[in-house]
Amino acid sequence: MPTVNYTLRIDEADKRDTETIFKELGMTFATGINVYLKAVKRQNKIPFELAIGGQPDIATRPKVKASREEKHQAFMALDGVLAGHEVDLDDARAERILS
Repeated sequence: MPTVNYTLRIDEADKRDTETIFKELGMTFATGINVYLKAVKRQNKIPFELAIGGQPDIATRPKVKASREEKHQAFMALDGVLAGHEVDLDDARAERILS
């Protein structure tokens, strides 16, 4: 499938923070954005609830280390969505992320 380039203006801190999260999941920022877009397309909606209040900013939220099972479930949820995107989920890397 052909791809297109798209310029997007976002807050520098938001990009930095989400890059960190995507990296922990074994993907690039671009792949994370593509995962989001595919979720919107698949669910035909924004894939999370929008509400007043919401979650605290990543800089102030407590650090919670995901369990191996939670990380495994995240990988399984992305199965098929990541095909054709810049993501390195070879066995050795996946094992490092899951441990």
